[in-house]
Amino acid sequence: MTHSATESTHRSGTQRDGSHPRGFHPHGTDKHGTETHGTETHGTDKHSNETHGETHGTDKHGNETHGTDAHSSHPHSARPLRIRILGPMEISGRGEDRTPSAPMARRLLAALLLHANEQVRTSTLIDELWDGEPPRLARKTIQTYVYQLRKPPASAGGAGGPGERVETCPNGYRIRLAPDELDLWQFERHLARARADLGDGDPESAARTLRLGLALWRGDAFADIETGPALAARVAQLADARLGALELRVEADLRLGRHHRLMGELRQLTADHPLNEEFAAQLMLAAYRSGQRGTALETFGQLRRDLVDELGIEPSHRLQRLQRDVLNEAPSLDLAPGRSAGPATVRAAAPAATNGRPRDEVIAQLPADTADFVGRRAELARIVTHAKSGSDPHLSAPQIVNVLGGAGSGKSTVTVRAAHLLREHFADGQFHVRLHDEADRPTDPAAALRSLLRDIGMRVYELPDQVDELARIFRSWSVDRSLLLVLDDAAGPEQVLPLLPGGSLSAVLVTSRVRLPGLPGAANVELGPMETDDAVELLASLAGADRVGADVAAARQTVHLTGNRALGVRAAGEKLAARPMWSVTELAARLAPEHHRLAELGSGSLDVLGRLAGACARLAEPDSRALDCLARAGAVPFDIPRAARALAMDTWAAELVVGRLLDHHVVEIAESAPGAATVYRIPELIRLVAQTQAQAQAQDMAVAELRLMSGTPQRAGQAAVPCFNSVLSTTG
Repeated sequence: MTHSATESTHRSGTQRDGSHPRGFHPHGTDKHGTETHGTETHGTDKHSNETHGETHGTDKHGNETHGTDAHSSHPHSARPLRIRILGPMEISGRGEDRTPSAPMARRLLAALLLHANEQVRTSTLIDELWDGEPPRLARKTIQTYVYQLRKPPASAGGAGGPGERVETCPNGYRIRLAPDELDLWQFERHLARARADLGDGDPESAARTLRLGLALWRGDAFADIETGPALAARVAQLADARLGALELRVEADLRLGRHHRLMGELRQLTADHPLNEEFAAQLMLAAYRSGQRGTALETFGQLRRDLVDELGIEPSHRLQRLQRDVLNEAPSLDLAPGRSAGPATVRAAAPAATNGRPRDEVIAQLPADTADFVGRRAELARIVTHAKSGSDPHLSAPQIVNVLGGAGSGKSTVTVRAAHLLREHFADGQFHVRLHDEADRPTDPAAALRSLLRDIGMRVYELPDQVDELARIFRSWSVDRSLLLVLDDAAGPEQVLPLLPGGSLSAVLVTSRVRLPGLPGAANVELGPMETDDAVELLASLAGADRVGADVAAARQTVHLTGNRALGVRAAGEKLAARPMWSVTELAARLAPEHHRLAELGSGSLDVLGRLAGACARLAEPDSRALDCLARAGAVPFDIPRAARALAMDTWAAELVVGRLLDHHVVEIAESAPGAATVYRIPELIRLVAQTQAQAQAQDMAVAELRLMSGTPQRAGQAAVPCFNSVLSTTG
């Protein structure tokens, strides 16, 4: 047997003669002893299936059947309502308040209104109302709240409330509304119309329409409703839409030349939303057009301070370009008399599309290619081939190529050249992310992700804080796009993994001074010393082919003294170019003494000593001391037994240490053959840097010993004397 309820039963719970209809038991139990709630019969049919008032039972084949009750009427046949959710929830009909008063019934109604004219499953409502901790009789409690909705307020004259629109569906409920009954839909129509007007070059109509739409807001959406997870997410989206409409209205006013009257409003908006780049850009433009360049530049400065302090990122490239345009008084910022500004002018600095959605324009962030690039043909071919090879069709992962090498080996230059060769194969965008800051500190992956998401048009201040959530957003956006990411100077795989795009259409080029285990399917391309002929060609491109060609033997000696390292060769070439009175032979003679070489190479625009010392500084303390010990032995290559003697440890421990130094590319393989012992060496310039540091350390130790012998106390802030206790204490 199945149970159903008629329209009169739902509205009043009684028949016209005052008796209860068969199967209806108000607030009691039915003949099965099951609790009822006055409107829907809850019990079991002959197949032990629970029923909920709608036609709900089994057909002749034993399959469960569902029907709709008398509340399935179309809204056009019901009394018109006015439902306002853009602020505190208010529902009225025929001039009377129809807003439910019971708190949980109001929350249920809010959940239904989020999906008006769509079925909402009971399980979804349970999650929304109790957030993963439902009561034991959650479904029956939901039915009670539906009953409370369907019961009109006493002041409503017994009819015309939102409960009339609530339908019972299989496994859920639906509220039926007409297009003009919900203020949210009115706002969305105004916004769509304004966008179209603005696109058609009619900012006057767009501004007027947006003002009408924004006037519908009376506060935060559902301001008086306690929110569950779904409602909270939707409220955030609506706040974003409201902010996007406001940005669009300001843009329309700027096109109309209303910059003077916008100044006060934009000052308040930037104060209320200090991380919003759109409002900052609009205030900069309005201030510039109002003759207040100082205000425009101060706005940029304040935004930069807020972004750096709060999120650890710089303003977007568009904001930086706008700042330069203000400094240079670019004519493109001016509003021609009697004309409205075009969209390119007003939104020149806009970091995001309206409503916070990612922009459609292609992002091309690759650094400029190197005009005097020389050599590395084999390495370039391997990088390009791996990046273009495509993933396994059964997998959904990007191609990853690790370009590995020591400081100054030319990793970034080679990778940028490869990226330019690959551009046409990744037409949806090319990104470049530096993974160390100016102080040589590793970039937080969350900060890098926020920068990426900001660049694609998402508002940074609305993004989550957790790196996992940021990574999910980026993967979701990138999954069907063909992107090329260059991740420069990675500190380790844990920094790279969150930045990988979704799908198999993209490629990621990673440069690093350390090996990167744990990146799935990654191909490794090692950059060792340059071939001597290539290094000489690079020297000639910098200093002049005639000068270098006049003494090729001296040129080969010069590049040999730099260890054939790209950074050293470039520094030598720039030094020679800056000294036209020198011959190549004279330069080679000046570089020959080891104690002068770093100073000679560091006097140009390239800080060779600083770059290479930074590489040594990234080592763990025990490994740094081990490198100093090995460097003191001079330029002679060494095997593991020799390293063990220099480090005063057994060969097993020495092999571990040398392995870690090899992983950091401050030691390289000099000779390796099957059946023979592997021979290692420290790259020439790294060795000189390590020797310099070891000598400075020895001087500090000598001074400390003298101070200790004389009883002179150590000055405050002076470092303690380092002790080489154990190179095994840190794995680096």
